[in-house]
Amino acid sequence: MINNNQRKRQFIEYLLQKYHHVNPTVTYLLNYLKTQPNTMDSIIFTENVKYAPRGIYISYQQSTQVPFVYYKDQLSYTMCEQAFHDIRLNSKFNQQKFYLELNIPDYFQQLYYLDIFEENPFLPENEELIQSTDVHLERLSIEANIQQLSRKLDAALEKHQFEEVSYYLKQIEQLRGELNEN
Repeated sequence: MINNNQRKRQFIEYLLQKYHHVNPTVTYLLNYLKTQPNTMDSIIFTENVKYAPRGIYISYQQSTQVPFVYYKDQLSYTMCEQAFHDIRLNSKFNQQKFYLELNIPDYFQQLYYLDIFEENPFLPENEELIQSTDVHLERLSIEANIQQLSRKLDAALEKHQFEEVSYYLKQIEQLRGELNEN
């Protein structure tokens, strides 16, 4: 029975045989991954690697402007040597995971066929949900500020401090305007 690391090596071998990358260093990197015994444990084939702490994006499409990008701690590098160096050091010291995404035809079909696709745990939540939550939280914050200013307004009225009353009324009016915009 073939284990997961052997299936990953098969996939890399398939890539090297079927596709030619414009940057020869990418080919060296893939050959290194294929031949080193401990590297496959730290390689995960997934999608949207730009969100991962260590992500490698390789495109074999001719129309791609950037055929290679290495994402490391929210920075991006277009030189393959940086990733190559980090992977070599990683196998000796850290054992961090590297998330690999490829831009080839039938990418997901190949990964599912070999059963090597893994979900990227660093993907952000649904953007629409985040935005609606932000809007709701902003609305709650404005409402809380209005309530606080209303209490201050009541206190200023009781003390006959009309300048403060005027100030608090303007603040409440402004916040209600923001509330209506949302």
